[in-house]
Amino acid sequence: MATPQVMNGGDMVKTLVLVRHGAPEACSPSGADMDRRLTEAGARALRVAYPRVFSLIGDDADARVWSSPAVRALETADVVAASLGVEDIEVHQSLYAQDANAFLAELEAAEAPCVVAVGHAPFVDTLASRLTDVCPAFGKGAAAAFDLPNGPSERGSLRWFVAAPEAVSWDELGSVERAVAGAAEGLSGLAKAFLAAPDSPDRLLEFRIGLRRVRSLLQFLSPWQAKKQNRRCEHALKELQAASARLRALDILSEAVDDLVESGELGENCLLPMACAKERALECSSLVTLMRKHHAGKGLSKVARDLSALRWKGKVAEKGLTADDFRARFDAMFNEVDEDLFGLDLRDGDAVYVARRDTKEMRYVAERLGEVLGPERAQMSEYLDEIQRELGALSDARSNKQLAEECSKSPRFRGVRADLGIVARDQAEVVSAITSGMERREADARPAQDVAADDAEDEEE
Repeated sequence: MATPQVMNGGDMVKTLVLVRHGAPEACSPSGADMDRRLTEAGARALRVAYPRVFSLIGDDADARVWSSPAVRALETADVVAASLGVEDIEVHQSLYAQDANAFLAELEAAEAPCVVAVGHAPFVDTLASRLTDVCPAFGKGAAAAFDLPNGPSERGSLRWFVAAPEAVSWDELGSVERAVAGAAEGLSGLAKAFLAAPDSPDRLLEFRIGLRRVRSLLQFLSPWQAKKQNRRCEHALKELQAASARLRALDILSEAVDDLVESGELGENCLLPMACAKERALECSSLVTLMRKHHAGKGLSKVARDLSALRWKGKVAEKGLTADDFRARFDAMFNEVDEDLFGLDLRDGDAVYVARRDTKEMRYVAERLGEVLGPERAQMSEYLDEIQRELGALSDARSNKQLAEECSKSPRFRGVRADLGIVARDQAEVVSAITSGMERREADARPAQDVAADDAEDEEE
């Protein structure tokens, strides 16, 4: 029979740190409580907070990390161990069973000056009350250190208590990261679809919408995202958008030409559609060659990988962002767009183009980040879409007029210059009609706005 060893008083546990696991998911895919994991926000909050928390242990370098066998506790213990530089985690069933007597017996038998034990409520609260008179309640992720000068069998004193780290700030950040990663991954697929069928105007349009969508998100997040990553990705996307702009303009012009042929304003034997098709083929070949030469597909896959792990500025990485932060940013940008639209000079082509672009950007942000922005702002995407479509019709007609005039100077359109003149005049009339209609509606709306303003003034008086 083995002779029991008498523990050296210097080897007994003198410091116990109780930790309640971080914020967990409501239920696991398996349905088993044991399998519940930390939420993404819960794990992130611990990774940010725990290096500071466990630096409070001080000189107890020989700390042991114990954990309940539940997945959420083990994941919490992993963060604790990383913060302490400890490699091994000891699993103790007593922590999951919440058996205080069994746990204290294991603690008595331990040969370590400090044990950090990750468990559950109400066990950690009950044990804390057993060890000392006063200890705050343990929130998810909270930690408390107890001095046990006479070992675990005797009462001790509370050395320090750190409340649960805030996880809410990380919930919204995780949602935004998923939205950006999804948009970037989708763009990579749209680029491949376009390169597989470059003759399709629809594939080009979808690709360009994907480019604008990701760029809009990057613009929205620019105050918080790491500058280098934002600029790197924005540069790659902007180049492709600029390179594909003329091909898209030719597709819009071709649609207008087809409409004029169908309406009879251009003769049935008009050669302009064929000339536009040839010009598109040349421009398309040039774009595809450029994209393949610069390995655009791989480049966008690289952007997708880059944006799969958004890098945030230091303060954001430390404290996170709340839904209110994102909503305030959206409201400020929306108000700027709204002010620009209110005073917009519809006869200024550049101003209309910028207003359309900004409105479209806000629409994509409202669509993609609706989960964070909330239903009221998400629904603004419909209003913004209506505005950008009207401005788009005006911009497209103006672009068609300019492109028709430009093409008429090209030797490739020598035989259809007269037809291009018809297109240019028709699109100039479209620009005039849209502008006049929008100005009339704005003028009609002013009296109602003035009456509302007068009523508001009367109420104040």
